[in-house]
Amino acid sequence: MKNNFLIEMMPLIAFFVAYYITKNIYTATLVCIIASWLQVAINKITTKKVSKNTWISTLLITVLGTLTIAFHNKTFIMVKPTALYWAFAIGMFIAGKMGKNPLKALLGEQISINDGSWKQLNLLWIIFFIGMGILNLVIAFHFSEYVWVKFKVFGSLALTLIFTLFSGLFIYKKQKELS
Repeated sequence: MKNNFLIEMMPLIAFFVAYYITKNIYTATLVCIIASWLQVAINKITTKKVSKNTWISTLLITVLGTLTIAFHNKTFIMVKPTALYWAFAIGMFIAGKMGKNPLKALLGEQISINDGSWKQLNLLWIIFFIGMGILNLVIAFHFSEYVWVKFKVFGSLALTLIFTLFSGLFIYKKQKELS
């Protein structure tokens, strides 16, 4: 059950379903907080561990979601994706400056490319996360709440999948260069 896609998507799915049914961002936010902690519990029970990304996301949704509900201000929840994207970008940047590469640590056993290519790939993901954070802010503050919810659930997922495919092509090209 390790890295179960449905478990990883549970808070996002719960948020969207709650929003779709209630049309209330505060109810959807509360449901997302509960689903995030449920995700942590399921991961802890099934795999005995919770990834750093899941912890970061859960803590962000808990803090910003609680502020959203407490102050009845949707701005907090709307900046949560940006905070998460930028936390990933900062983490990857700092790791790179410390001579570590999170992508290589994650994929290095399955993928063989040179260290320079791993650094390039890390930089590309940093740029992607910064861009996604900016795009989230633009959509959150220049479009309707409904458009933002649809972007958060579908648009950001689609863009991430497209960038993942782009990364795969980048890796394929760099592996060909090694051959």
